[in-house]
Amino acid sequence: MCDLRHESFSFLPCQSPVSLTRVTLMIVSQVLLAGFLEGHQGHTSSHRNATSRHEGHSRHKRDLVIATFILQEELPGPYPKLIGTVNIEEGAQLMYKLQGKGVDEDPIGMFHMDEDDGSIFVHRKVDFEKMPFFQWKFNAVNKTDKKEGTRAGIHLMILDINDNAPEFKAKTFYVSVNESTMQGNTIFTMLAYDKDEESSPNSNVSYFIKSQTPDDPNVQFIIDEKKGFISFKGCLNYEINSNYKLVVEGRDNGETIQQSSSCEVHVTVLDRNTNPPVWSSPSLAGEVPEHAVNVTILRFGATDRDTPHTPGWRAVYTIVEGDDDGNYNIITDPETNEGMLVVVKALDYEKMTKSLLRITASNEEALYSCKVVKKTTTGLWTIETNNGQASSSKVEMILATVNILDVNDAPRFKPDTIIVSLVGPGKVLAIVEAKDPDIVAHNKIKYRLENDTGDWLSINEDTGIITTKKHLDRESDHVIQSTYIVRVLAVDDGNPAMTGTATLIIKLKDIDDNAPRLRSAYLTTCKSDQDTHLEIPIIDKASGPFRINVLDKDHDKKPIKVLNHDGDIIKVKKEKTAQQGNHTIHLEIYDRQGVVSHQNLTLNVCDCLGGHACAEDRTVVTPGKRTVATTSLSGGAIALLLLIPLLLLLVLILLLCRIKLFPLETEPPNFIIVYEEDVDSKHCEICAYHWHLLL
Repeated sequence: MCDLRHESFSFLPCQSPVSLTRVTLMIVSQVLLAGFLEGHQGHTSSHRNATSRHEGHSRHKRDLVIATFILQEELPGPYPKLIGTVNIEEGAQLMYKLQGKGVDEDPIGMFHMDEDDGSIFVHRKVDFEKMPFFQWKFNAVNKTDKKEGTRAGIHLMILDINDNAPEFKAKTFYVSVNESTMQGNTIFTMLAYDKDEESSPNSNVSYFIKSQTPDDPNVQFIIDEKKGFISFKGCLNYEINSNYKLVVEGRDNGETIQQSSSCEVHVTVLDRNTNPPVWSSPSLAGEVPEHAVNVTILRFGATDRDTPHTPGWRAVYTIVEGDDDGNYNIITDPETNEGMLVVVKALDYEKMTKSLLRITASNEEALYSCKVVKKTTTGLWTIETNNGQASSSKVEMILATVNILDVNDAPRFKPDTIIVSLVGPGKVLAIVEAKDPDIVAHNKIKYRLENDTGDWLSINEDTGIITTKKHLDRESDHVIQSTYIVRVLAVDDGNPAMTGTATLIIKLKDIDDNAPRLRSAYLTTCKSDQDTHLEIPIIDKASGPFRINVLDKDHDKKPIKVLNHDGDIIKVKKEKTAQQGNHTIHLEIYDRQGVVSHQNLTLNVCDCLGGHACAEDRTVVTPGKRTVATTSLSGGAIALLLLIPLLLLLVLILLLCRIKLFPLETEPPNFIIVYEEDVDSKHCEICAYHWHLLL
């Protein structure tokens, strides 16, 4: 067996600095590789001696050996350049073969190995950013028997040089920042990317502000060198400088050569409320008539240096003194920023002739102020600020004088509502009085009535005495719920004439001049073996509903019943058991005002002789159906009228005879009455038979 011996690997010296970390790793790698090869060689020798005792001079394939070479990127020519040599001593003629990227794979032709001596060459510049590492397969083949010998993996590490400058995403950046931003706050973050080896000095970028335009003594922009945070020192002021241009440089940290690039950052300062409103005039004055409402008294304004139509410019006006009753309000014109003083609650000249209002102006946004006190070379500057306190946005108060103009006031009744009860015609109902509230000149007042729809009242135009001309009818259509309402007017002779009003309420008591009653107290119907229903209207000037009470204690036993009444109608039922003759019930009727009357209702049940009407009456009665009451006389009523003269004669005889009535047991049954004279013990007997003849 042949021996495997590792020769020192050679590589071309770098022409630019190499990463210390990568160099250290390569040295450690080669030391470990050398130790591995020595151990492997001893193991191979022992194995060879043991094998030779059994197999003689037979050969075995060698174990894998990895070699590492280092090549710096972008080496200048001429090319090809030797990278290193692999020598394997096996006592035989060997042929070396190399496979992998850059050899027989894309990019083909960049590297090759001398088949005779194992030398590896590079034919052109290598770019670390494209391919930082190559891994090849290495074979040693016996030229005689073509048997494969050593198989190895060879690594080529490309050393990065600082050949790339940091790159920003854009050449120009635009940043907006509020004027009220406090110093030290980050307003933007810069970021640059370097293609060189990651986490090496060649790709580690530092940031610097190369210039600031304009140069502001109260503002200095700064940037965090490692993190790229842009902030500022001092106080921004939109009115002084609203735009800044910063030139920012990104520079890597290459040890020999440092690459850099730059970009521009345009900073726009947004206006905020850093200027308070300033009054356009030192005082205000206006006038308004008393009683006027929603009238603009005056317009006034305050100037503001902040950007128009922003919260820091829009004015807010406030009345802080002189408006205890809430008579005024201030509205801000959104276009001109002027304040409009408006009266929203009527003023009274007799109570106050002048208003003195104190008004302040502020902005919708709290006022912000900043002042540089001291500059320092390190750290933030010393500044003074109000921290956005809203109270500081108010300016000095201004005095507004509002003169109240007197106008003719309407007379005023005290009280303005008069409630009285009804009295008789020609009587004094009430005395009204109105006063003129004007204090400059009193006006003469005349009284008159309005809405006296019933023409029931009169008023003395000078004294205000109200009397009744006629009786007030509670049931009149002019009366609502027993109340008659009239308006009383008091008209002065001012310019213009003004009118005051009062309300006269007259309560009317009900008198029983419209008690409810039945249209007919007498009904007639035929005797039948079925129930009959009848209806009787109720007459009352005040309509129903009515309440009906039956006063008869034995009402339930009578063949005539009062059913539920409906509106102005009483429903009556004649039961089929009703006998021929008169049946009377006693009723108590209440109207809606509580007026009551007592009515007797008589129902005459007659024999209709097989027809549908009584013999003496033309009223048609159908059993089981409703019948409306009529006023025609029945047969019984006509007979009663014929008997009246005979009854008068009978009364005369009784008075003359002073008789007693007793039954005669010995007389025939048709003798029903016996008259006995008390005087002289003489008896007057009148036979029923002769009485019958008399009738």
